[in-house]
Amino acid sequence: MFWSVYSAKGGSGVSVLACALALEAAQDRSVLLIDWCGDAADILSVPDLPPEGVRDWCRADPSVDGEAVDQLARPVTDTLRLLGPGATDPTQPADAGRIAALSDAALRSASLVIVDLGAIPPAQISDQAVVASVSDRATLVVRACYLNLRRATRVPVEPTDVVEITEPGRSLKTVDIEGVLKRPVDLRIAEDPLVARAVDMGLSVSRAPWAIRRACRTLHRLDRTEAWR
Repeated sequence: MFWSVYSAKGGSGVSVLACALALEAAQDRSVLLIDWCGDAADILSVPDLPPEGVRDWCRADPSVDGEAVDQLARPVTDTLRLLGPGATDPTQPADAGRIAALSDAALRSASLVIVDLGAIPPAQISDQAVVASVSDRATLVVRACYLNLRRATRVPVEPTDVVEITEPGRSLKTVDIEGVLKRPVDLRIAEDPLVARAVDMGLSVSRAPWAIRRACRTLHRLDRTEAWR
């Protein structure tokens, strides 16, 4: 399965969630995590990624096939590999057909591919939006924030499911998110300082807090494709 995780606004927790989902899934299958924006390597403490990455592959000649995806990825654990973003300017659009071919190329080396798309720009067809639109599953991560929700309504992607990162002190509630997005929130994950602490200390791989692991297991079970189980 080719699974994209994205938000409409930076700081929503997409990269941390995508890394946690990949780590949890890699407990019993081969996983490739594609980092479109460049935060996953630091979260997972992966040094020395190649200068070329997924954005370069999407702009390469068609003769550069799926084997290059596997060659550019670096191991995180025995069953999890990471493909970095590369050096190509993300504002330079890639060919849509090439982006559509990314899923087949990536799935040659792993049974599950998770893509950390970061924040998709609103009101425009970006490379990130194309990746999300061709994914088997696209998870939108939101917070009960006015700016976050306002931008989410303008992102040209229809999510498969919605995850709310909850935090104390917000005026808006889950029901407000559902009213704005006109669809239910599928999973609520409480903001946990232990998760931030694990990231800060470089312990996301070796000592991921149980709360985020449990939330990831729940989100995996919400998948209805059954293709990768």
